[in-house]
Amino acid sequence: MRSIPFYSHRMAWSRVAVILVFTYAVLVPAPAAFPQLLLDFFELLGFGLLIVAAVGRVWCLSYIAGFKNEVLVTEGPYSVVRNPLYVFNFIGAIGFGLAVENPVLAALLALGFSVFYPSVVRHEEAAMARSFSESFARYRDSTPRWLPRWSNFHEPESWTINPRRFRAGLRESMWFLWAFMLWEVFEEFGILLWLRSL
Repeated sequence: MRSIPFYSHRMAWSRVAVILVFTYAVLVPAPAAFPQLLLDFFELLGFGLLIVAAVGRVWCLSYIAGFKNEVLVTEGPYSVVRNPLYVFNFIGAIGFGLAVENPVLAALLALGFSVFYPSVVRHEEAAMARSFSESFARYRDSTPRWLPRWSNFHEPESWTINPRRFRAGLRESMWFLWAFMLWEVFEEFGILLWLRSL
């Protein structure tokens, strides 16, 4: 998969996807079949999921900033699931769709995630198996890929991070919340209604 341009430039393509998703959220309202009370509930639930996703991504970042692809990280969130960043991405994607009061968008994002990320994870895990061989094999056998096993949780007394990489990662960790806050500004100032009426 490394030869496929999408994979080698997946961060850039992910940013394009964020722009497209935000554009959809702004221009396409939820189907009229959903009562406003239910949409209000979805917004609160979605906001809660966005908080979980943002905090979870920062938690993961505190373990891999400066170490990703260099050492096999198996502590903290990585002790309960092999791909915690992607798990929190999934939570954040669904949360964003619900927070912008569009459960159809939430379903589309969940579907897109389910189609795309398994192949990315398979590729990354194959690379880790080549790099860390037996250590990764033991980790893979004891730690689930997607569903956290909290009985596995362990963490060190202290952990060293690269502050520059951590600071850079914080910007990306919060995109869920930033996109939602921008959508809220659009809604509050009537920009949503204006754009949808064009």
